[in-house]
Amino acid sequence: MAIAILMSPLIPWLVLAALLAVGVALVTRRLAPLAGLALLALLLGAGRGVLAPTVELPASLAGQTVAVSGTVDDDPVERKGTRRLTVQLDHVLGGLDQTTSRLRILATAYGSTPVHYGDLVVLSGEILTPPRFDQFDYRTYLAEQGIAGVMPSARLVRVTSHPGDPPHTLLYSVRHALVDTVDRALPEPQAALLLGVVFGYRAALPQALAQQMIASGLVHIVVASGLNVALLARLVQQGLGRIWSRGAAVTALIAIIGYALLSGASPAALRATLMGGLVILAGMIHRQSHVSVALALAAAVLLGIKPSLVRDVGFTLSFAATLGIVIWADSLTRLLRWLPGPLREALAATLSAQAMTWPLLVAQVHQVSVIAPLANLLVVPLVPFMMVAGAVGAAAGSFLPIVGWLPLQMAGAVARWFEAVIQLMGSLPFAAIPTPYFPARWLAAAAILNGGALAGVKLRQFFWRRKIWAALGAAAFAALALLLIAPDGRVHVYALDVGTGSAVLVRTANGHQLLIDAGPDADRLAQSIGRALPPTARTIDVWLITGGRRTNIGAASSVLDRFQIGRLVIADPDPWSATLRALVQQAQSAGIAVERATGPLQLDGVALNLAGDGRSWLLAVGHAVLAFVPPETSGPSLPPDIDGAIFTSGGPQQWQGTGHGFSVIQVAANSRDGLPVRAVLLALRGAPVYRTDRLSTVELVGTVLGFRPVD
Repeated sequence: MAIAILMSPLIPWLVLAALLAVGVALVTRRLAPLAGLALLALLLGAGRGVLAPTVELPASLAGQTVAVSGTVDDDPVERKGTRRLTVQLDHVLGGLDQTTSRLRILATAYGSTPVHYGDLVVLSGEILTPPRFDQFDYRTYLAEQGIAGVMPSARLVRVTSHPGDPPHTLLYSVRHALVDTVDRALPEPQAALLLGVVFGYRAALPQALAQQMIASGLVHIVVASGLNVALLARLVQQGLGRIWSRGAAVTALIAIIGYALLSGASPAALRATLMGGLVILAGMIHRQSHVSVALALAAAVLLGIKPSLVRDVGFTLSFAATLGIVIWADSLTRLLRWLPGPLREALAATLSAQAMTWPLLVAQVHQVSVIAPLANLLVVPLVPFMMVAGAVGAAAGSFLPIVGWLPLQMAGAVARWFEAVIQLMGSLPFAAIPTPYFPARWLAAAAILNGGALAGVKLRQFFWRRKIWAALGAAAFAALALLLIAPDGRVHVYALDVGTGSAVLVRTANGHQLLIDAGPDADRLAQSIGRALPPTARTIDVWLITGGRRTNIGAASSVLDRFQIGRLVIADPDPWSATLRALVQQAQSAGIAVERATGPLQLDGVALNLAGDGRSWLLAVGHAVLAFVPPETSGPSLPPDIDGAIFTSGGPQQWQGTGHGFSVIQVAANSRDGLPVRAVLLALRGAPVYRTDRLSTVELVGTVLGFRPVD
């Protein structure tokens, strides 16, 4: 996901890459073929990404309560009386409309009815578009798995036993046998830790322990990573090398492929398996294998097959961590030669991985573990022993429980040590630095600066080649200016996620800002507006106040503290409240021009006009028109040809109009007032509805064809 954010929009990056390739070719002709190949690969990747199919829930199904039938096409996950089922739909029934579809949904079903892979099921419930949270893009995460919608409270109407395809059935049977063996031998959470470390199976991991693992920087030990794959390949090759040298490499290759499938074939497992397989194949044909080349080839193959992996947080973190270890681990190991061997390698790997991944961690995971080096020193050296003992015990215990009991108990003792370290380190108040606010542009700047600094340190012996470094420095500076400062030439409208309130930000094509109201919560406004604007934007040219209630201007003080206001325009038709009078006095004392709205407002090609109801406002950019609708109106006065409407403060209690293109509703999760009301949602059903409580801030872009939401 981070790479997708950094390279959106794509055209400026393609132009920058072309200029950089030409510059490198002019400075050093010897590198011209390599620069040309790199540019060609980037162009091919961009084309492949554009042609990749998208996973999206049809607007006609979103928010509908329907009955669906389909096939369970993944291993069900059981959690405390609930079952999470991935269902491939073959029939959708809603009201009187019957449609055939091949959508995949994730359903959470309650009850004790057993469900297995391959079963035919009938579910009923509300199908929703997966939400996007401030700190986690759940919709993109599910889309990487081909899942278009969720049914959070599904009712299992009928289950019909049916076998799935033989390979998956066999794979899940083996996994269940191993999981059952470990569960019988060890208590929780030791069993969950062992399953995560040895097999990459994280479904049984307690949520509290998982959060502590993130805070302590140890979550990577329960992921099917390159460490697990490399260790498995090494053990198989060394074990069989003395008695069957010709078949050792092939057996190791089969073993790591089976391990990746058994762990769920996650992006990290596939990348590690593909890279490990390339190294094994290179050894079989007696060719020197370079880990960096294998890593690049593995990433290229995986992205070529599935371009959407570029948006997968796990894939980007795994790739960046592995790249950091490849580049830095050997150098750090030499610097740490005063430590014992296992500790030296664990600390070097941890520091190398964190050096490359910290921008992604602060932007996607929203925290960086400070205690990670110490925690990894106490845990990582014991991972190989736990993997060997756990794998032998689980495999043997599936056939002869007595034989597998001792190895599992030994692995369980190590798991208890891991649990103690995780709980101690993860519960420290300074274990991790939280970063709830880190907009995408900051991520781009941090990635460029961090990559440049690491490259400069690594290649410091080449600093005398000033032409190359001057070209790279100029390109980096241009990219930073593009990301942090320059607008993209389009009008952007942000329905800010401030809960149930009124806060809309407009950024013009040339980078001017217009703010409508401010919402009720200062902290949420600061986070939402910070994600929408670049860090250099500190000016609000026009601040329009449409109402004097807390839902309109409860966070007004934070706007005055953070931004330089050009002019404050008051358009509240009701008698001024004490809150509004205080805001006006505070603005006047700060030297801000305060005026009443007596007519249309103009700002850099954007026009704001009052609608016929005297409360709603119409934003026009050329022929594109967008309406801002407060709760006090019911809509008949709005023009019929508007592109869409933003319903502030949860929307009205009743709506006499219909949906206009699309509707955006600013509302808090679990609104105490029950907003938006069901009658309004039914009236808007003819148009797509976007809610900030489910999608976070909703961004709209103005084009020659009108305003459209940004997915």
